[in-house]
Formats: sequence, C-alpha cells, structure tokens
Amino acid sequence: MTTQLTGMTWDHPRGLDSVVNSNDLLQERCDISVKWDARSLLAFGDQHISEFYENYDLMIIDHPHVPDAVHAGAVIALEDLATPEQMELLSRTSVGQSHASYKYQGKHWALAIDTAAQVSAYRPDKADGAPIFWSDVFDLARTGKLLWPHKPVDAFSTFATLMAQKGAPLTATKQFINQGVALEVLEFMIELSALVPDFCATSNPIDIAERLSGEDGYAYGICMYGYSNYSHTGFRKHRLVYEDLPSFDGQASGSQLGGAGVAISSKSKNPQAAATAAILLSMPEIQATTYGLAGGQPGNLAAWKNGPLNDHTLNFFRNTLRTLERAWVRPRVLGWPDVQFQSSLVIHRALTSKQVNASVVAEIAATYEKYVKE
Repeated sequence: MTTQLTGMTWDHPRGLDSVVNSNDLLQERCDISVKWDARSLLAFGDQHISEFYENYDLMIIDHPHVPDAVHAGAVIALEDLATPEQMELLSRTSVGQSHASYKYQGKHWALAIDTAAQVSAYRPDKADGAPIFWSDVFDLARTGKLLWPHKPVDAFSTFATLMAQKGAPLTATKQFINQGVALEVLEFMIELSALVPDFCATSNPIDIAERLSGEDGYAYGICMYGYSNYSHTGFRKHRLVYEDLPSFDGQASGSQLGGAGVAISSKSKNPQAAATAAILLSMPEIQATTYGLAGGQPGNLAAWKNGPLNDHTLNFFRNTLRTLERAWVRPRVLGWPDVQFQSSLVIHRALTSKQVNASVVAEIAATYEKYVKE
C-alpha cells in the first residue's frame, strides 16, 4: 500500500512543478506519494519554519532558516534517518557548497534538492552574451537595456555578493560587516540603481525574468537568482540564456548562494518514509530527469553536467556552474533571517533615497548584535 506524505514547497514551477512531476517516479521506486502545498516566494525567504512544520512531513526550506528550525525543534537531522553511505554520496555529488549549507551543529538538517546563486541572463535574439565585468554592466545600463532586481531581499543579496567580491564577506561575528567597504558597496549600488528603470526597486528575479522573456524593451538582467524554466522552449514568449555573474576580476566569485533543501518535519508520523522520499528526490535518477526537465534546479552535480538537461535549457547548468562553485554561503546562526530582513530594509531605503553615509552603514552593522541569539 502506497505511503501518503504531505509536503510544503514554494509557489513557482521551479519549486512546485519539479516535485509534482517527480511523484510518479517516486511512487514507482519506493511506493511513496507526496501531496505538495506551496507558499509564496516571499514567505519562503521570510517565514519561520516553526509557523507551519506541524502540518507536513517534508518541507522545502532556505538554508539560513536551519538554525531557527533546529532550535524550534521543527526538523530532524538527516544523519538520524539516512545511512552514512547515502550522506557521503550526496555530499560528494553536491553542487559547490549546497549540501554543506544545510549543516549546523555537526549535522545536516536538509538535503540540497535545489541550488541557485545570483547569475546573469540575456535575450539571445537581442544580445551575444552577458556582461563579464561590472564596468560592462554600467555601460549596458546606460543604454536602457539592462535590468537589476533590487526589492529589499534582493538588494541585500546584491550587497552581500559585492561585499564578498570586494574581499570583505559578511561574517558570523559582532563585526558582521567591514563598514568602510560597505559604504563603498552601497555607493556603487546607488550609482547603478540610478541607471535602471524604477520598477527594478520593487522587482525580484522572477519579475525581471518575466519582463525579459515577455517584453521587447530589455536585453539583460543581472544579479538574478537563476530560474532554468525561462530557458525552456515554450515556457514564455522568449527564451533566456543564463550565464555567470559579473565580477570585478571576471572570475564570477562571491555570488550569494541560494537554493532550497528538503527537510523532515519533527511532527511527521512517518519520518523514515519522509527521509526515503527526500533522499531519492536528491539523487541523480530524479534530479536529472523528472525534476530537472519540469523546471527544477537540481542540487546534484550529475544533473548539472547532464547533456539532455543542458540541451533542454540552452546550457543553463553548464553556463552558470562556475558561479555556483565559487559562491559565498551565508552564516548559519540563530536569528540570521531577522538580520537579513532588517538589513535589507536599510539597504533598500538607501537605494530608493539615493543617499548613504556612515550612520546608514552603522545601522546595518547593528542588526547582527540585535537579532543574533548565539
């Protein structure tokens, strides 16, 4: 008899269609079926897992939420349910630090079912490639053809990426940010914000991908979390090509790592079945087939190197792998989601007002000690 589980993901084809499309293969392989619900992308980034974990067996989560989920007793460590051999295999076949990003207090609390980082996109009918250097970005922005999503959470992501590229990544210490470098980065972001359309200040990467793929006025997007769906034939009016993130040295390093992990709720009535499903969903057999072909963005390296999957997505995975492998990982400390949220509001205010000074930077710096609880 088929074991029925419930799951929570996020409401976009990358998050929902990918797992729904994999359900038949999951049932065929281990006689488990998952009924998936979905929450908004905003809730995925901001909502605490403690608010909904009691109603689900499986949860697709963002890695900065892991410490909060652990301290709330909302998730079960995978080491308690998977074999050492399974965990070693998933670690060895992870894209960059995706698998490691779910490790906290010596254990993994989710498996990297999905991975992403800030990358670039362009319309192949309007451009020959994405900008490699930040100087190229500014030149393209002056033509009116370039878009940059910087609503608050995305403004924070770009800020963190630029800090890492400047050699001063955000840290899990009371210092948190190098305030001198932070002031330079914010001035840089304000200069760029003045060159892109005003709607970018209220847009996320999906909004920008929708404009690029559906309208004819724009050709490039930068600092967009990759969504391979937009490279699929027929997904939107125009297909997008994704490539590496721009950088100061052309090496595509420092991009803020995103992605999603599949976690086991501590309230699951069948945690072993939930773990079996989570492990199989993270393996190449599903990641490179039903999951990836339905618009998922696999966390498994075998899928990123898979020929048919790259053919299906205008080489989305091959084109952006370097960025993923050189990505910066946010600290996993209790209270980080609140640090990120509060900092993002300050950064966004500076961008929209086109004003920044040392006191603004100090306000960002103060969020760490105010909200981190360990």
